[in-house]
Amino acid sequence: MLVNRLIQMFDLKISRIYSYQNWHGLVILTTLSLPFFCTTSATAQVSKTIKASESQAKQYVQTMNKAQQDYYAQNSGFTSSIANLGLGIKPESPNYKYSISTGNKAVFNYGVSQQPNLKSFVGGVFLVGTTTQTILCQSAAASTKKPANPINTNGNLLCAAGTAKI
Repeated sequence: MLVNRLIQMFDLKISRIYSYQNWHGLVILTTLSLPFFCTTSATAQVSKTIKASESQAKQYVQTMNKAQQDYYAQNSGFTSSIANLGLGIKPESPNYKYSISTGNKAVFNYGVSQQPNLKSFVGGVFLVGTTTQTILCQSAAASTKKPANPINTNGNLLCAAGTAKI
């Protein structure tokens, strides 16, 4: 849509200045417009790629949380193995490394960025009474460091410092 609009604007300007005397104006217009168009397009593409990568990691960690709840219901405990969740998630991709860490009445699922321009994710599944509750947190800034684990304060699940609930 943006490309079509830019082409329409470009065609309109060409028709207004197209004459033998203004041929130099066309060259100047083309020279000025082309770098702007290329920069805008490249920036938009990078932004879309980042959002898509982060969205996939978020979805994987969220799915791992749900699978941990199901695993707990069937086995009365959490698993530290991605393979045991039966999701087909590979532990490593070019953009993210996925892992699990078990704690006291809790399990933490990670999607840690392997690229400095992507945010990382941590999910927590806590045993609260006789039920499990989940939380999903995202690092506040892009980082390749594992985010801090969420916290259970008397059944109130909170994201740790440097992360935000999503």
